[in-house]
Amino acid sequence: MEVTYIGHAAMMMHSGGKTILMDPWLTDPTYHGAWWHYPALEMSVDDLPKIDYLYISHEHPDHFDPPTLERIDKDVELIIARFARRRFRERLEAIGFRNITELPYHEDYQPGGSGMILRLIAPDRAWDDSAILVRDADNVILNVNDCHLDDTTLSELGQAFAIDLAFLTFTGASQYPNCFDFSPESRRERALASKRSHVEEFVHWAKLLGTKRAVPAAGNFALLSPDQLAMNDPDYANTPGEAVAALAAGAPEIEGLQMNPGDRWSAAEGHRRLKPAPDWNRRMEQIAAMSEQMRDRIDHYFAHEPAAGEGLFERFRSYFNGLLESDPAAAPSVGITVWWHVEGPQGGDWYIDFRRDRDWVQLGEPADWNLRISIPDKLVDLGVTGRAIWDNVVLSFRVRLSRRPDEYMQGFWTWFCKI
Repeated sequence: MEVTYIGHAAMMMHSGGKTILMDPWLTDPTYHGAWWHYPALEMSVDDLPKIDYLYISHEHPDHFDPPTLERIDKDVELIIARFARRRFRERLEAIGFRNITELPYHEDYQPGGSGMILRLIAPDRAWDDSAILVRDADNVILNVNDCHLDDTTLSELGQAFAIDLAFLTFTGASQYPNCFDFSPESRRERALASKRSHVEEFVHWAKLLGTKRAVPAAGNFALLSPDQLAMNDPDYANTPGEAVAALAAGAPEIEGLQMNPGDRWSAAEGHRRLKPAPDWNRRMEQIAAMSEQMRDRIDHYFAHEPAAGEGLFERFRSYFNGLLESDPAAAPSVGITVWWHVEGPQGGDWYIDFRRDRDWVQLGEPADWNLRISIPDKLVDLGVTGRAIWDNVVLSFRVRLSRRPDEYMQGFWTWFCKI
């Protein structure tokens, strides 16, 4: 088997004359104009070979990219997990895919005419997500993308399969702590703690799997909008080199590979670089230069972003009250007050009091709020009209957050990021 690493979480695996493409995000930007590839891609949609099978792990746009998917043959066999919710499949069908195979977790599947055997792995969290194990007569490769797996699952995979190559997460991509109004010192301390935990997890997962080789993947991107440049701070995100170094220190028996866009791996030829690895020490400098280079495209994107329609508050109230009326268990499970400071011509101050038993959405500034979300009215409009997924809106880093008390509000985020 040969693997071509395209970039971020996108890759191809080739075996027996067949090719499976995984999580292709091949356009810029995504996440509502915020995320751009870093390092830059070496391959576009036009450069792809004939694709026999397409796998998409979940619907975050750095894995599920409609502009890329619109340009891929709609007759390709598209492989996804059999999620409880239908939204993922319905979105793919709306793009035009006609040959969708939904697989149950933890069962082998061999696509017709292929020597590859696929197995989808379930996450340990309440999200629609999947990892994929691919094996042929010669190799076993695990692509976790950013699907979180528990220790038991990882150990069982390592015991059941002699894994030749594992693509594992190594850095964060969350709104915490960069989007929160912590002091600079506190934000840096929290970011460094997050960095450490992610790279330690990378090493821990590689050891549990007993893999021969591990690749840091599904991480790194650039925020190029001028008001977001500071969020590219190296104190927040690990580099692949840092993950490989940590692996060498913590599990020297496992080979760490830093694969960059266009690189390839096979058991016969090992790791083949397309070009020298980026100089990660110059990351901030390079991203600033990218921002200047892309300034016209950035300005064009935001200039043409649809404006929020009139009557946004009434639509906001109808939307969230409707959701909570349809699910009586939701409000008690959240149990906090969320203040929405909506910026723009259709904005204002509104709040959702999840402690009430009806009429949860109110106008004004709550005195006893727990979470405050500052957000452009354009993004709120996209959310309440179903043109955007709230989780993707938050991951655009175009929100600002405050919390009282200073703790993770799991009930709210679990509910909010699944609607």
